[in-house]
Amino acid sequence: MCRTIITRTQESCMQPIRLGLVGYGKIAQDQHVPAIHANPAFELVAVATQGQPCAGVENFKSLGELLASGLQVDAIAFCTPPQGRFALVQEALAAGKHVLVEKPPCATLGEAMALVAQVSEQGVSGLFAWHSRYAQGIEAAREWLSTRTLQSVQIDWKEDVRKWHPGQAWIWQPGGLGVFDPGINALSIVTHLLPLPLFVESAELRVPSNCQSPIAASVKMSDTRHLDIRAEFDFDHGHDELWSIEIRCAEGTLRLDSGGAVLSIDGVRQAVSEEGEYAAVYRHFQQLIGNSASDLDLQPLRLVADSFFVGSRASVEPFYD
Repeated sequence: MCRTIITRTQESCMQPIRLGLVGYGKIAQDQHVPAIHANPAFELVAVATQGQPCAGVENFKSLGELLASGLQVDAIAFCTPPQGRFALVQEALAAGKHVLVEKPPCATLGEAMALVAQVSEQGVSGLFAWHSRYAQGIEAAREWLSTRTLQSVQIDWKEDVRKWHPGQAWIWQPGGLGVFDPGINALSIVTHLLPLPLFVESAELRVPSNCQSPIAASVKMSDTRHLDIRAEFDFDHGHDELWSIEIRCAEGTLRLDSGGAVLSIDGVRQAVSEEGEYAAVYRHFQQLIGNSASDLDLQPLRLVADSFFVGSRASVEPFYD
């Protein structure tokens, strides 16, 4: 796994971490806010949103307005779309705030690399929140794989965009990633499970004629030991949704289903953690701040960028929400 982790002098955090939230859409409402409220190490004190306000906290129209208000905030969590997020995170870092950035961290790899550098320069903690790495079965899977001989990996990540992202046109615009918006979750898991950096060998991107980003993709990857890794991504899969990763080893076959929540080895279901993904994300963010460290892994975003870079494009029928 290729991960940027920056560690400084360890310090304790005795008081709750006063947190501001930028963006209050579906992911913030369904996942971030409940996880924040459930963790006594955090106090949600403000939300910056141009949409509906968040009850029980101060609301602002912009991050700039929040920062200029004089409200005491220690950290900012970003739940806005990746397009335009770079400047917002820069603004928070320049103000000396710790940052948690929802995946994908930015619209481009270059922007994300610049944020890694700025986090280090500012002496704060940062987390690129690849939330699927915290699914219940991931750590048990990683432990089992650590002593096995890897042979091949098959990823199948197929879901209905109309169900999970209704009316979110930004996904189909340049920088919106299309099918890689969910697909990057699978890539974040695989890069966490496997010991070596991965590389894209080839990709086929299927792009609706009225969109800029792919609705489906086939990607072939490998590592320096020539491990065979194949992925099928589909964002227009309206039946029998599937989020699975199957890893064949000389000693047996490991399979993750339901996005990593269910773990089986040779067809036998295994015990997994009971902690939810976003609860674990915020626990990790708390620990990073307490240890004056950062976790800013770019590998999932690099694999997506490389898929666009080397992939062939095929035009398919238009997509209508």
